[in-house]
Amino acid sequence: MKWHILIVNVASHGLVYPTLPVVSELVRRGHRVTYATAGGFAEPVAAAGATPLRYRSEILHADPEEVFGDDDGGARPHLMYLRENLSVLRAVTGHFAGEPPDLVLYDDFPFIAGRLLAARWRRPAGRLSAAFASNEHYSFSDDMVRLSGTVHPLDLPRFREALAGALATYGVTASPEEFWRRVADFTVAFIPRAFQIAAETFDDRFAFVGPCLGERGFLGRWSPPDTGVPVVLVSLGATFNGHPEFFRECVRAFAGEPWHAVLTLGDRVDPAELGVLPANVEVHRWVPHVSVLRHASVCVTHGGMGTVMESLYWGRPMVVVPRSFDVEPMARRVGELGLGVLLRPAEVDASKLRDVVATVAADREVSRRVRAMRDEVRSAGGPGRAADEIEVYLSRVRKEAAWRTDEAIVEMRS
Repeated sequence: MKWHILIVNVASHGLVYPTLPVVSELVRRGHRVTYATAGGFAEPVAAAGATPLRYRSEILHADPEEVFGDDDGGARPHLMYLRENLSVLRAVTGHFAGEPPDLVLYDDFPFIAGRLLAARWRRPAGRLSAAFASNEHYSFSDDMVRLSGTVHPLDLPRFREALAGALATYGVTASPEEFWRRVADFTVAFIPRAFQIAAETFDDRFAFVGPCLGERGFLGRWSPPDTGVPVVLVSLGATFNGHPEFFRECVRAFAGEPWHAVLTLGDRVDPAELGVLPANVEVHRWVPHVSVLRHASVCVTHGGMGTVMESLYWGRPMVVVPRSFDVEPMARRVGELGLGVLLRPAEVDASKLRDVVATVAADREVSRRVRAMRDEVRSAGGPGRAADEIEVYLSRVRKEAAWRTDEAIVEMRS
């Protein structure tokens, strides 16, 4: 049977891109997919085969370092987060005036919007986790709050009151705590189980399908040099990446060395800030990392889950330089599993970086562990398994006499 599936997401590289191959696979199987997002992300969503549903995004143009830099206990980012969810909620509710979709799949970020939509429509729902999955034993969001140094959003009166109001509006009688803490009945996690924190505590509600990678030609094209020297990819991701001093140090590290360095800057650093580049260093705002890592020997990364998974898919050891709280759990996990080396930003200078990259590239034990994790990543199933799990879940809940909308938050009438 063919279904109409709604994916609720926000305007974020790290959250949208992992879902696109799954969208393409669902559409290939004959399902209809509507996808809530914003800004330029609508184009790759449409190219994947879904119908974009645009909402007005506040985070799209915000500087996260400036937002989290406010000394207000986290009020500004938490309230911005809630407003983003409510904006998604308004846009999607207004779009579906007629028959709602058969299934709501929501990313970790807009889980408030996703759950409330499912409650209003009396539809089943599931969660998409681009980072670590969360259950009763480990909470990625709690990890984020702790590492950010902010108060928990439920301890902010303005946040709590606004959330309680949204719950009441959508007929949800659960308390804000119950709503927030409820573990989804169905989660697709875009990592292998072997990389998950506290993996032994996760049951069959969770499908660890591994990274879902596409060619991502919309980010540009890349071909390896014909020099024969090893390639190193350097990236600080797409969010907390406004650090020209870091990239200048990388240029100095590899200038004239037997490496070909590929630096991706994102939108917050002007390539001109790096000065004249040596012949063995190339700089891009964006480039498909999957294309570079296919040929690379080492990846220097901030530790974002997308780049970590792409590196592991191709069996590349990492030098992780975490510059923001949101990547600390991933950086910690890379260190725990011996898949690379962690460097604190204060430690990074040209000499240190050059030596660590060479050491990691030559370390046979690191390579052995990375190859083992590569096998875990590739055997997890990817887009095909994700689509299988979604179909099985939806078929099962539709056969029930009275399904529960989004993890039994709302008591259903038969």
